[in-house]
Amino acid sequence: MDPGLIKFVSYLDRNRIRATYKAVADAASVPHRSLGQLLGEKCPLASWVVNEATGEPTGYADHQKHPALHFTAEVIRDGDELIRRIKREKPPEAR
Repeated sequence: MDPGLIKFVSYLDRNRIRATYKAVADAASVPHRSLGQLLGEKCPLASWVVNEATGEPTGYADHQKHPALHFTAEVIRDGDELIRRIKREKPPEAR
């Protein structure tokens, strides 16, 4: 996974929430078409980034998806919203 995406995907994983490819690409300031390649191999961590229409990661087999992928029905669809949520998150020592 591209190092520039780790903070975004890690946030999604910690909070058990999905975000669209567009939201993550916008938040990370990367071209939308490059995001799949930048996410790297299909794995549970990267599966938090999903298709806007389906709410599922594109092209993932069930065993490649995170087991808690549908913990919540909410999907972050806006890059600015993803950035705001990351900024509001309390540091680990404050939780």
